[in-house]
Amino acid sequence: MKAIYKVTDIVRLGVFSLLVHKVRSMLTALGIIFGVWSVIAMLAISQGASYESQISLRRLGSDNIIIGSVKPPEDAMAAESGALHYGLTHQDVARMRDNIPGVLRAVVIHSTPKLAYAGGANQHQVTVLATEPGFAGVARARMKEGRFINSLDMLRRASVCVVTDSLADKVFGHGSPMGKTVRLSGMAFVVIGVLDRLPGKLTGGPADAGDYVLIPHTTEQMRFGDMTVVQSQGSEVFERVEVSTAILQMVDEQAVVNGAAIARGMLERSRRQVDYQITVPLEEIEQRKRQMEIWSYVLMAIALVSLVVGGIGIMNIMLAGVTERTREIGIRRALGAKRRDIVVQFLVEAMTLTTAGGLAGILVGLVVPWAVENTLKFKTIVTTQTLVLPFVVAVAVGLISGLYPAMRAARLDPIHALRHE
Repeated sequence: MKAIYKVTDIVRLGVFSLLVHKVRSMLTALGIIFGVWSVIAMLAISQGASYESQISLRRLGSDNIIIGSVKPPEDAMAAESGALHYGLTHQDVARMRDNIPGVLRAVVIHSTPKLAYAGGANQHQVTVLATEPGFAGVARARMKEGRFINSLDMLRRASVCVVTDSLADKVFGHGSPMGKTVRLSGMAFVVIGVLDRLPGKLTGGPADAGDYVLIPHTTEQMRFGDMTVVQSQGSEVFERVEVSTAILQMVDEQAVVNGAAIARGMLERSRRQVDYQITVPLEEIEQRKRQMEIWSYVLMAIALVSLVVGGIGIMNIMLAGVTERTREIGIRRALGAKRRDIVVQFLVEAMTLTTAGGLAGILVGLVVPWAVENTLKFKTIVTTQTLVLPFVVAVAVGLISGLYPAMRAARLDPIHALRHE
């Protein structure tokens, strides 16, 4: 019981010493507060960015291999002949579907820019995707209204279309577009469905594009063909691309890895030029995950520097306190205080500073990610580990920073300390 009272007295004395110098104690704790909240904020922001990145890539499908047609750099022949034929062909896609093990289905997309008109005052630049029923499955397309293109639409070469919700809002306002007509380059298509936003990389369009009109591939071949007119340096160049993007859906992740290697080999052997690009979302997911982990470590290291600086500040103040209170230490030693009592007193002061600073830093660290998410609309993730890690480091920094001043105070000779003015 006596030992408990003794420890309580030492703790009370340590806290009292800090309260005597309120401003100095507060300024010293600020370094810890800043360090803790900066670690929490940086980890929360980096984890949020990692999460958004993973979600974006997973929407491409971790079981997909995406092969897109790319205009080759050697396009001098276009200027001479007036036409350029490049990219994937239906024969390429059929060969890969039949010869790569583990292919569940192969879906082709032909992407072209067109003007859409729905009876309003304005025309809208859209990306028309000519595709087939299997696209909805491989693209994880979420229908918000109506249905997707089916095999009967393909067989009949039906003049029907599915639009993205962002385009539906622009063209039809807040009313339902179902059953209404959209004109693409003057040709009428009836809206049969509305779907959610599609990733640009999956469709061969711009990464941030959201205005898509999807029509049956057979209808496009009958209505528009696969020739596109491109304006280049004041002259018209005809480009023919049979398949803008081919998506191979595989049975499992191992089939994705093996299938991507086989697809690369097949295209390298069959193509005279590199007019294709293979994207493997599974590989990009793993690569992005590693990049974000490294980035998190870098951010955390930068933020931890401020904690170390705060620890140096605590050590500075504690050493100054030892000098100021030399006579007090001598009196306590003369009255029977042991060295360990002096050590405990100074450690309590250091730990009180860092614990209070750490708790305040956690509160600020919770507010900052919330403010970032609500004002900048940037995803942040705060986990228990995010809160505990900087607090534990702060307490450890306080312990280490206070240890040397405490040992120095305990080693003071009582006789010399009493003579100190």
